[in-house]
Amino acid sequence: MKRWITLFVATAGFALWAQAGSAQAPAATTLSFYEPGTGGTFKIIDQAPRSPAKNPESKKYRFSVGDEVFFSERVFDHKGGTRLGTLYGEGKVVKGATFANLLVIAEVVYAFNNGDQLVAHGVFSFAKGAHVAITGGTGAYQGARGSVVSVDSTTDDSSQDTVTLLP
Repeated sequence: MKRWITLFVATAGFALWAQAGSAQAPAATTLSFYEPGTGGTFKIIDQAPRSPAKNPESKKYRFSVGDEVFFSERVFDHKGGTRLGTLYGEGKVVKGATFANLLVIAEVVYAFNNGDQLVAHGVFSFAKGAHVAITGGTGAYQGARGSVVSVDSTTDDSSQDTVTLLP
């Protein structure tokens, strides 16, 4: 009987040691994408109440809740680098009246040249860049989860996207 108790204690101890052992959780994967800010498209659907000015660049232009924005932008591995695909986005204004204080709830899709896609969703500001959730993908990104942080350049219309994919 002592031998069985000793064997049980030894087995349980080994199991606990193995569980708490030195195995590390897989690390997150970080990807970096560059958006040049030129050569893309940007379209606003001005829903009622309509803006008093037609030109979104005008100081008199006003957004209202429910206005829609659609955009696309080429995506590169770095400035002057290889084109990886295109970023497509659609969103609805949820707060604000000007680009300076506008909040948009949007979904974006990184459509890569090889057919893979990475999907992100969240609320962001055109004036402050974006910090949104990765909600899925296709191909190499099937079941993806994580986040995207997009930081606008202070010198031009470009932005740098850092994608963190969780294991």
